[in-house]
Amino acid sequence: MTPRFRISAKDISHSLLSPRPWAAMALLAALLGCSSPRDGALEEFSRWHDSARAQAQAGALSWSELYRQSFDRLTALPPSLQQDTRLENTVLLLSTARKFESNEISAQQFALERDGIETQLQARLR
Repeated sequence: MTPRFRISAKDISHSLLSPRPWAAMALLAALLGCSSPRDGALEEFSRWHDSARAQAQAGALSWSELYRQSFDRLTALPPSLQQDTRLENTVLLLSTARKFESNEISAQQFALERDGIETQLQARLR
């Protein structure tokens, strides 16, 4: 019985040495290598932030400290558009928290401004 299709060693070596498969593999490796750590770092930040925010709501952590730590953690992440957006909002939230803690604005004003900034952040991240 003879096979219908024969692939010679020459055909195999030619296809392996062709630039197309290597370019595709390099592109795939670059995409997988670049996106995973960044996404993982942002997910880790989000988990930390949710926990720290709960502490701030419970009064165990000041709001300004939450946003200062957020800023520090965000600046340590790999650059991304999501990081830029979060940093921008963190600066606004830090400023608002400091106004609240220095009694320049009331707790109600702080809650309204914080909710507004966080709502804008969520809308921009979608």
